[in-house]
Amino acid sequence: MIKVLIVDDEPKLREGLKSIVPWNELGFQVVDTAANGSEALDKFKAHAPDLMLVDIRMPGMDGLQLIEAIREKDPRVHMLILSGYADFDYAKKAISHRVAGYLLKPVDEDELSSYLLEIKEEIQKERSWEDTHKVVVEESREALIQTLLSEESHSGTELAQHAARLDLMWNYYQILLVHSEGEETANQDPERTLKELLNEWVEQRGHGAVFAYQAYTGVLLSASLHTEAARQEMYGLLDRAAAQAGLHITAAAGKEVRKLEDVVQSYKMAKSLIRSRFFYPPGELLSSYSKPFTAEDDSQEGGYDPSQAMDQLYFAVDVGHAEVQHSLIPSAAYAMVRDGYTEGMMKGAFMELLTGIFHKLTLHHPDLQSRTKEYTDNIAAVYRQRTVFELCQHAVDVLGELTQQVGRGSCDQEIKRILDLIERSYSENLKLETLATVFNYNSAYLGKVFKNTTGEYFNTYLDKVRISKAKEFLKQGMKVYQVAEKVGYTNVDYFHSKFKKYVGTSPSSYRKELKL
Repeated sequence: MIKVLIVDDEPKLREGLKSIVPWNELGFQVVDTAANGSEALDKFKAHAPDLMLVDIRMPGMDGLQLIEAIREKDPRVHMLILSGYADFDYAKKAISHRVAGYLLKPVDEDELSSYLLEIKEEIQKERSWEDTHKVVVEESREALIQTLLSEESHSGTELAQHAARLDLMWNYYQILLVHSEGEETANQDPERTLKELLNEWVEQRGHGAVFAYQAYTGVLLSASLHTEAARQEMYGLLDRAAAQAGLHITAAAGKEVRKLEDVVQSYKMAKSLIRSRFFYPPGELLSSYSKPFTAEDDSQEGGYDPSQAMDQLYFAVDVGHAEVQHSLIPSAAYAMVRDGYTEGMMKGAFMELLTGIFHKLTLHHPDLQSRTKEYTDNIAAVYRQRTVFELCQHAVDVLGELTQQVGRGSCDQEIKRILDLIERSYSENLKLETLATVFNYNSAYLGKVFKNTTGEYFNTYLDKVRISKAKEFLKQGMKVYQVAEKVGYTNVDYFHSKFKKYVGTSPSSYRKELKL
């Protein structure tokens, strides 16, 4: 649509002009009206109209003064003069301001429509030429940038002249480079879509020139990305553009340079960062400020020991120590980094590590064998991880799922926890029924599993732990009734009978034998 601003001090005429012709049908849109020159200037700034209908006689700033002021800001705006019969000769002076025509009041609908069609044709020609010129300039800029990046020889004078013609003589330059990986998308040419979206951004902000070079899409920036806020804003824009194009991207910014011929140095740095992207955090614009992967505790020495890592992680999974798993995984990854592992080597090592742990678990938890394909496929996804950070998180997720499955698949994990609970809480009123409820098992079934695992019935095992602790307290010189209470027997006589059953003598005799 061609945007129109109507300027006249008569309210009825302003409203009449809005309805006198079918603006939309003719390809025009009346974006606003103004009652005087000052108001028209403000609304010109707000709407940037393509055509203005201006009354020649207005209080304060008249129509000719308004046109002069507008022409200083934008000489391309088309103008139609509105005037009364007595002002017609005066209105002709506007010819020096290149007005498109003059309309006498009251305005004739056919005459206005005729002018509008002529102006529409002229604007369409102008836009077509501007589009063509824009494409030529963009292609010329891109060709020059590609020449600079290829390090072809060129004289300083010739380069400066060429850059000046293309408006590329800036105070400094910085290369922004984007490497893309396709997703499943209906977009037939996602890289082109990405480039077009970047072109729109550059056109809106005027901060650079977009180019394609080798496997990359890039922007030669005229505004530095030296602040964290600027880098975050840029990455957010790139991420949104990539999502629209259906791409995964890695983006990097090279160093800032002062000379156009040094742009290749900025490009090389950005390219190096992208090639090392596996070792940098995901979801950020890579730059000289980016920090590569390191473990939380990087004080450890020595290289990566596959056997040790597997044994430690297997034990952590088997006993359900999630925090240990979260610590061991990045430590193993950092040991690989210290040993100079490449991306492919690290993924292969993680594949072996997770596969080995899974096979160890299946020896003691046969129920896992029925899910071998599922876990194998899940483990194999290590090769789809784009950064070492994501690789570590994937490994943690795989082991976490195995930990949960091992816990659900058998009672071994629960029995270990029960034994630990008895060791720590033997003086409490521990009952198998209570523990069965806590661990969500039938008490008879849990009792059977406990007997099969420990070789003792639950109450017998608890009694033996308590008596063992009682012997330690008696050795410390404690009185019998104190020991009975301390190990969980509220009845001293009952304690006597239990102690004699398992030790072969009474608590008092035991103390005497120790000469306490």
